[in-house]
Amino acid sequence: MHDDSHPPDCSCCLDHANAHQGVLDTLELMADHPEASEDDIVQLLQARGYSAIAAEKLNAFVPSALAWIVLKRLGVKHLPNHFIALDEEGEEVRVPVADQHYFTAALTLAYNTFENGWSEVLPRKTYEMVAGRSAEMAMANEALYAGESLQGSTLEPVQLLRLDARAALE
Repeated sequence: MHDDSHPPDCSCCLDHANAHQGVLDTLELMADHPEASEDDIVQLLQARGYSAIAAEKLNAFVPSALAWIVLKRLGVKHLPNHFIALDEEGEEVRVPVADQHYFTAALTLAYNTFENGWSEVLPRKTYEMVAGRSAEMAMANEALYAGESLQGSTLEPVQLLRLDARAALE
């Protein structure tokens, strides 16, 4: 329940419908601004009313979630159950995937898209472009271009470079 002592898009107040809307807003912005940097996307999301932390999460998690479905289809056997973020001392902290509402909303949309087909909400061109922004797809493409197979592989957790552990766990 939101009590005005923190932003309405904090994790304790974020429900699936709001997370889903955040994913849709992010997809729209990334599709409308394909050359935009991560900084640009975060600023555009903040201009739409998202907090700095929510904007960073959307910028990181939406492309990753879309990539995970593709990677699974390409034969990746094991996906991580967490991301990595650094705390104030520079120590690695696990950020559980299941606790990230924006990630799970994007993953659900990606899964439904692959099961039910492309849509006006998520056309193929947008899907490919947004998934291509992820670190996971960059690593997969590098392996595929080198002639390697992803069949049976394990995806290691991605480090969140733009979010510290405190922010990532909010």
